[in-house]
Amino acid sequence: MPNPRYRRGQAAEHRARSALEGRGYTVVRAAGSKGPVDLVGIRPDGVLLVQVKSGSARASAAELAALALLPRPPGAAVELWTWQGRAGWQVRHIPTPAEMAAKAEEKAKGV
Repeated sequence: MPNPRYRRGQAAEHRARSALEGRGYTVVRAAGSKGPVDLVGIRPDGVLLVQVKSGSARASAAELAALALLPRPPGAAVELWTWQGRAGWQVRHIPTPAEMAAKAEEKAKGV
């Protein structure tokens, strides 16, 4: 019998899957995944790689770094979805290292 944390995480993944399908994605779930991505959403305008968290679970600095470095095809995005109960989803876009560098350069120039 799965432990309560696993069941809570699994329920959050199913909730996220339904939300993505509602946005027109075809979704593949990596059940029992210990990798950086739980769901892959695919639609004609791009691919979305999603890590799902629920309850008090938070992404560690190492997990965020792994998501940022995740190889992605052109047009793909990586997001961290955290289920906040009644408040719903908190969605965080995870930029690529190149996007982070460009943002830092813009900030340094005062743009």
